[in-house]
Amino acid sequence: MVNKVKEGKKPCIWMEAGVIDFKICNHEFDCSTCEFDRAMTETAAQNLALWKAAEPTTGQKAQVFLRQGQRRPRPRVKKCRHMASGSAPAYLCRECCFEQLLEDQAELLAAPDRPKVQQVFGFAVPTSSYLHRGHTWAALENTGRVRIGLDDFSQKVLGPADKMKLPSPGQEFHHDAVGLTLVRQGKKAAVLAPLDGIIEAVNPKVRKSPGLAHDDPYGEGWLFVVTPTNLKPDLENMLFGQRNVSWIENESHRLLGLLESSLGVTLPSGGTIIDDVYGHYPQLGWERLVQEFLLTA
Repeated sequence: MVNKVKEGKKPCIWMEAGVIDFKICNHEFDCSTCEFDRAMTETAAQNLALWKAAEPTTGQKAQVFLRQGQRRPRPRVKKCRHMASGSAPAYLCRECCFEQLLEDQAELLAAPDRPKVQQVFGFAVPTSSYLHRGHTWAALENTGRVRIGLDDFSQKVLGPADKMKLPSPGQEFHHDAVGLTLVRQGKKAAVLAPLDGIIEAVNPKVRKSPGLAHDDPYGEGWLFVVTPTNLKPDLENMLFGQRNVSWIENESHRLLGLLESSLGVTLPSGGTIIDDVYGHYPQLGWERLVQEFLLTA
């Protein structure tokens, strides 16, 4: 006999999958909170283990198994729990808060549009992003958030990091306070935050491969996305456009001065400063470079 489900009632996914004869869902298809689903899953796993061991299974649910790699049976028609419970129209994902969260996450973790840059002594200087005097960049996004990274100057002076100690999502971020730390050969360099805000996302690629911030500082090497809390005053304290170019020119001359006075190194006319200055000239001193250019001790 086929059990009919009364109008307005929703069959459990175990019933829709044909595992049991009759069961009404009382949990809005949120199986994670359902004791029946937990019991069925445990029973299925136990029975499958007995079957694989060639031992008999007994009881009313003796033939309930989970296939390999399958947590529970799926209904014949794919539906999200909101659609299955009738709380959301069919396939109107644009109205789904979960769908919106997925879209937001994808947007947050995508590489940013590359800024316009000019070359100054071999350093790529962005002119369409803001620069903080601690050598971070900040790019405004359409969502009202701000994407942040380290500029090319800092990366070519200090070289690729072995490790990045980045803030966590949800953490508050305060301008001119230490916002992150990069580590190279056991030496640490604290980096100042360019603005106030709350961390929304951190680049997982940089967590895994810190050198990406050096190799592609304005693209895949971005660090995190922030929801700003004091944006206008913070931006007024940063540089933008051609002011970025002038500032990096000054920073380059200061760096050349250190190289000449400390090591007698001069740059040929029209030349560029070598990438990984610290790696080639460790005599300059890590702490000295960090204090001079990142403005931290």
